This record gives sequence, C-alpha cells and structure tokens, in this order.
Amino acid sequence: MLRDRCGAELGRLRFRACGACRAGRILDVRVVDDRRREGLGRELLLALLKRCPDHRWTTTLQTGAGRRFFTAMTEETSVPFPRGGPLCEHLTGRLTGRLTRAWRRATAIGAG
Repeated sequence: MLRDRCGAELGRLRFRACGACRAGRILDVRVVDDRRREGLGRELLLALLKRCPDHRWTTTLQTGAGRRFFTAMTEETSVPFPRGGPLCEHLTGRLTGRLTRAWRRATAIGAG
C-alpha cells in the first residue's frame, strides 16, 4: 500500500508470489482517482519487481487502462505481464495459518 504523509491511501498493489517456482500473479493495481497519471502505479510495480526479482508474472483480466499500463511497464522493464494463465501448484491451494499471515505481510508493499 502506498500512503501520503497524512496516512491516506494513495494506491495499492495486490499480488500472489511463489518463491519456489518464481511465479506470481498481480491481482490488481489501484491508484485513487485524483492521483492517477502521477507514476504511483509504476512506483508500486517497480517495488514489486525489486522485492521479487526473477519471477514470471501474470495478471488477472485487464481493463483497457490496465492493458495500456502493463504494456508500458513491459516496455520499460522488459518483464512481460500477460493476462491469465495458470498459477503454480503452490498458489492454487487454500492458504491457511502461518502461510496466510506470511501472504498478508508479502502483499503489504509500500506500507509504512
């Protein structure tokens, strides 16, 4: 999550990533309406790539704006972000207990 100086949420990137398979899925990237086109989504995605280097990424279904965003990010980073595709076997099962807590910590990119 990305917040401003007062603690208000500006943007959020949710994902699932598997360290064993080096595969991940971006579930969504959201930026508040009045702060779009300022590079905040880009900042969130670059933080994810830094946090999870060498992963193969897919995304959920994309809106028109999402397709343009991920196309631009592919051009900038040389990392493809195709829509859909299967998750690895580690990410398709139910998350419980300790794994759930670890998942929640891992999805808190940009939290401060």
